[in-house]
Amino acid sequence: MVTRRAFAGGMTLGAAALATLPAAAQAGEQPPQYPAAPWTGAGTVRRAGGELHYVSLGEDGAALPVVLLHKLGGWVADWRDVAPALARGRRVIAIDLPGHGASRWQGTPPQVQTVMETATLVLGALQDMGLPQVDLVGTSLGGCVAVAMAALAPERVRRLALPCCVLGPASTHEQVAAKEKGQAAMFTAEGDPLPGDPGLARDIFGLRDFERIGAEQNASRARAGRWIRPHERGVAYTDFVELMRRITAPTLLLYGGHDTFFFKYRPTAEANLRDVRSVVLSDASGFPVQDDPQETALELVRFFA
Repeated sequence: MVTRRAFAGGMTLGAAALATLPAAAQAGEQPPQYPAAPWTGAGTVRRAGGELHYVSLGEDGAALPVVLLHKLGGWVADWRDVAPALARGRRVIAIDLPGHGASRWQGTPPQVQTVMETATLVLGALQDMGLPQVDLVGTSLGGCVAVAMAALAPERVRRLALPCCVLGPASTHEQVAAKEKGQAAMFTAEGDPLPGDPGLARDIFGLRDFERIGAEQNASRARAGRWIRPHERGVAYTDFVELMRRITAPTLLLYGGHDTFFFKYRPTAEANLRDVRSVVLSDASGFPVQDDPQETALELVRFFA
């Protein structure tokens, strides 16, 4: 169990990373490293055959802590330019989802890592940290997990923010198989992600700083490795329409004006969330957390205030 001292910053980021190296690193390979970030604390929480790694910034204050969950194939470093603005008068905690970043799980990744499984792992970790209620932000995969958390435990989430998330009905097995067939060039036969063309991220998500973000995306995806497809399948098999109808927390939807991928889910989300507002960042992409962190942080601060 994580200690209060570790949560407050008693464990350094370097020590936490060394304690939670993925399987490739244990075999002698050096995993891609996190970019420099402003975190002042870090630690791990043991959960169901593995460890969730987290980093933190700021001090406990009058406001509830903010928990940040990253995108598919991402890591806690995705939030490094958003977290400082949120950490004024409160603590900010960014978590590496299972199989991502420095979170470590034993054995071979499952065929499917369901969104509900991940949500309960994170809820349990927050309980161990002594956090009965939080403000919650999730983007992409992290947003899907955040939706499940808010639906499963409404008393644990005061406010919910979702920058650019896939929030639609469940897909069939046939639809998932067809999608993966079309993604064959993106993975090895063993399921490891292959380096992608940063220009593709520019074309699909509207990235402005596509070379820098694309290179970092390749690094974070390489570190996540074979956990990407299990999580992606878990998202595809989830009925987010039904989950959103259970959410009672006020919810903020954030979209980038240059995005075409996530924006199509906006009408469904707006129609099924009880207390919702939408904001479009006109100059942002489908990765606003990384591509337009200042405006993203400003909208989050306004919402949580």
